[in-house]
Amino acid sequence: MKLREFIVFVQEQLAPLYPQQECKAMAVRLLKECIAGYKGYEHLVEPATELDTFSLEVHSTGTEEYLLSCVKRLATGEPLQYVLGYEWFCGHRFNVAPGVLIPRPETEELVNRAIEFAQKAQAVAQETSASNGQRHIRILDICTGSGCIAWSLAAAIPQAAVYACDISTVALQIAGSQNIFNPDGTPAQVNFFECDILSPHAEQMIFSQCEDTCTNGNSCSTSDVVASDSGCGVLDLIVSNPPYVCDSEKLQMRPNVLEHEPHLALFVPDEDPLMFYRAIAQLSGRLLKPGGALMFEINERFGQETKKILQDLGFGNCRVVQDIFGKDRMVLGYKNFS
Repeated sequence: MKLREFIVFVQEQLAPLYPQQECKAMAVRLLKECIAGYKGYEHLVEPATELDTFSLEVHSTGTEEYLLSCVKRLATGEPLQYVLGYEWFCGHRFNVAPGVLIPRPETEELVNRAIEFAQKAQAVAQETSASNGQRHIRILDICTGSGCIAWSLAAAIPQAAVYACDISTVALQIAGSQNIFNPDGTPAQVNFFECDILSPHAEQMIFSQCEDTCTNGNSCSTSDVVASDSGCGVLDLIVSNPPYVCDSEKLQMRPNVLEHEPHLALFVPDEDPLMFYRAIAQLSGRLLKPGGALMFEINERFGQETKKILQDLGFGNCRVVQDIFGKDRMVLGYKNFS
């Protein structure tokens, strides 16, 4: 099969599922991701080249045979990222499988906001380290899934202690399998642990996993921190992209998402769509140090409602932030010093 024939074949096979231009883009991405050294334009300048004249990036089977097997999987509605086994996010390659959501570009915007805050917080921590013994900031990613948020933060701020939790053991296994590196080439570090954020024991679990140190550098027990009304906390930044798609929105979703990505990480009941935001915000009021930040990815339908949850809990400078598509996508809030 020639390159141009392969692209036409993909368009024909996937036409019932995707628009024509998207089918073509998926065909080109298969070629670029699977074929060793493929530049992305050979199908334009040498369209009559046979597939089997190319070698595969990792697989030892025939090139045409392998690519056609990928198309067969795509035709069932399986997402391209699951077929490839990975997705790119914030410049890093993340393993993905049916047990985790596929990282989305809009989530990169949340990470960029978090990195900007964390870098400033880390600079302050380094400036004051001589007086209070603080060497690094602490970051927690709640509902981590593939770990794309946590790993991206860890690689961007190597000095930070990054923690990440999820209720799914499958997700934690996949998140822990990532191979992400710092800018200097050393492996990034993330501390993963299992936690049901809706459980009454979630707060104790998080405190037990993170270092129990107050903002003044003095050691304090978990019970002291939990019971304290003085604003004592152990974390500088909490980031979360929790489940936020309402059950009633299922009919609006593509089959490749609805039938393949994990419902546990996607859906919330219509009668309480903000259940995770409420629980995480309540915990964050006690987990964060004064001046610490809470950053959410949200359902665009509930931006103001999510913002109000933070305001009602005493967070300051709360705001709804739009993504590159002009949709309400993030809510940010900061723990007051008072």
